[in-house]
Amino acid sequence: MTEVQAESPRIRINVPDSYKPVDDDEVWADLETYLYQGFLTSSAHILGRTFVLKTINHHELRYVSYLKPMRTAPVDAQELHRASLIAHSVFMVDGENLLPERHRKTRRLVRVVRSLPASAQDSIIESLAALNERASLLRQLVEVFVHENRSRFRWMHIMSSPVHSQANTGVAGTDELGMNYCQQSWTALNRLLDVKEQMERDWTNAKFVGSCFASKGVRSVDEKDKARAAREKSELDDLKMKVLHGYLNRRPGELSEPTATLPDGRRAVVAHHFKADSARELADQMEAALNSEKDHHDLVVEARLREFRERAESIDVSRQRIYHAPVILERGVPVGGSSRVLGGKDEAEALLARLRGLQQTQIAQHHRTIDGRDADMDAESSGNQPDSKGV
Repeated sequence: MTEVQAESPRIRINVPDSYKPVDDDEVWADLETYLYQGFLTSSAHILGRTFVLKTINHHELRYVSYLKPMRTAPVDAQELHRASLIAHSVFMVDGENLLPERHRKTRRLVRVVRSLPASAQDSIIESLAALNERASLLRQLVEVFVHENRSRFRWMHIMSSPVHSQANTGVAGTDELGMNYCQQSWTALNRLLDVKEQMERDWTNAKFVGSCFASKGVRSVDEKDKARAAREKSELDDLKMKVLHGYLNRRPGELSEPTATLPDGRRAVVAHHFKADSARELADQMEAALNSEKDHHDLVVEARLREFRERAESIDVSRQRIYHAPVILERGVPVGGSSRVLGGKDEAEALLARLRGLQQTQIAQHHRTIDGRDADMDAESSGNQPDSKGV
């Protein structure tokens, strides 16, 4: 008979998301929408109506700041500012695009937003905060995305007209919003790449002409140019991997903190800038220095020195304990605490007795060796002495 062995459950290993392959469409999806449309969107259902909210760029933020009244109570001014911010963040209401000639609808839209309950306004503000946070993380991708083929092809297609125009975005009213920071950076970097590529073509043509007269010299220059191009490509690949790793492994609600490079090459997070930005701050720093008050740098150095001092004291205490430890253990108890012998007290005492017997045996053997050497030396010295009768 043949025994049928029960199959054991198969072991499965879950691969973290950071190691799973990601295609280009997923990586650049938000950035391309933000570049070619001008904003990111999210939908919300409020009081029976469907709202499509969008991100707000720096031009719109500056315009909203102008709507703040001067002679109004702080509470009313804050409510008006929040309503204006929400009004400028609305893209569609029940399928109607509000961007074309939005300046004619702003006053009415602000009144409608102010009539909403406070809970509804808070919910909209939370959605806008999450949406604008997503948009703020896209600026770091522009520098590496501009070198991608899909970016260069799109630039060759739309370079004749502004990227935020209705002809390129396909959405009416986007030309009234102005370019966001990513669109401005993408346009400027593409123009710089066009200038660089034209200079490279002219330089290649000049080397071709020069090779007719000094081929060896031009060959040396061409090899240097190839090495430079390979180095630039390697640096660009490293920058791309670094930027994409930080973007794809980000945590929700976590913004990148400013960092600084230390003299030894390490990276440190900048917790606070201590540069004086005004005359009052500079005066405060000067007063603290003249009054011998400790600043942040002094406190950090003092804490570090205290740590070194405590560590040195701990090492001295440990060294003193080692020096003052007994040579022979008493009653089988080690210096550091409990016995390491497997068993109870009887086994530990038996082991200690054997060790003491071995020690006594080695001492006796050592004494016998010394006594034997002394006897041999006495015999040798007595044999070398001259006999008085033979003289």
